[in-house]
Amino acid sequence: MILRSLTTQSFRNLGAEEVAFHDQVNIVVGRNGQGKTNLLEAIYFLATTKSFRTARIGSVFQFGSPSVFVSGLLHRFGVDKTLSVGLETGETRRRALLVNGERVTLPAYVNAMNVFAYSSARLDILRGAPEERRRFLDRGIASIDPSYLEAVSRYGRALRQRNALLASGSTSSLNAWDEELSNAASPLQRGRAAYAEALGSAFAEIVAEHGYHIRNLAIDYKPSAVDDLPRIRREEMRARMSLVGPQRDLLAFSVDGRPAAEVLSGGEQKMVVLFLKFAKLALFRRRFDEAALFLLDDIDAELDLEILEQLLLKLPAQTQVFATSAKERFVRTLEAGPHRRLVIENGRVTAAIEKP
Repeated sequence: MILRSLTTQSFRNLGAEEVAFHDQVNIVVGRNGQGKTNLLEAIYFLATTKSFRTARIGSVFQFGSPSVFVSGLLHRFGVDKTLSVGLETGETRRRALLVNGERVTLPAYVNAMNVFAYSSARLDILRGAPEERRRFLDRGIASIDPSYLEAVSRYGRALRQRNALLASGSTSSLNAWDEELSNAASPLQRGRAAYAEALGSAFAEIVAEHGYHIRNLAIDYKPSAVDDLPRIRREEMRARMSLVGPQRDLLAFSVDGRPAAEVLSGGEQKMVVLFLKFAKLALFRRRFDEAALFLLDDIDAELDLEILEQLLLKLPAQTQVFATSAKERFVRTLEAGPHRRLVIENGRVTAAIEKP
């Protein structure tokens, strides 16, 4: 799949203009604060309706703007499609998802274009709260299983209804919602367990292939079982909320039994997250026999650039890469092959230099 162009309106500091991309490598350069990361974030937002920088999606709106709009021309399976996301501010925060101008559901939309993002500034997978790691798992599963988002929605509805009952103190229909919660949790936890195992294997293979030593890193998925809800009912009635289920699942990254974020150096943590992203790319490739888009933001000195260069060289030729970096060595490596260099100033692309 290839993103041919991108158009934004009121997205952070980006100007309302169309930006054309190279089919293989796109390098975004410019001074700090000019909008390099914002451009990559807009691509991610187009594909997922989310940000890879923050869970607070309201932060992507330009100051004072009531809405944000991002559109892109995607080439996939020999066909061009126009994807568009529109989002309004306010309590309702209405959203429009369009493919070739026609509204579609969220599951249909997010499977139209697949993208993976790495940012040196975002290490929430290791350092953040448990929900960051659950989100990391869920986004990976959704990239290879189009039905997974529907399962997430079903569980979310069951959890909200059950929590409302617990908060009200009523037990009249709690048994029925216990059953619905358990049934809805099952595909989520099966999917998470299978993906965590596959991710761990792919991660280990890539690390070994490139000779990078990470001290006994273990990846463990620990589901919060929902098969004994009656036993903890009194406790849940006191808490007025559900105390078990996928919303309490844990994904742990550890070194010799200790959290990886406490043991590994900053550079090692960045390399772990980088390898995890490449493992996700590999799982997507195995599932669909095609390459997803790959965003590399803020490549810095703490990364092992030699290994990163090796990883990039082994990506399938069809992989479209978008990268920002202040490291000239890394930029020179990317510019050795066909590419487009995009110079960005005050949110606008002021120059596009291409090497065929």
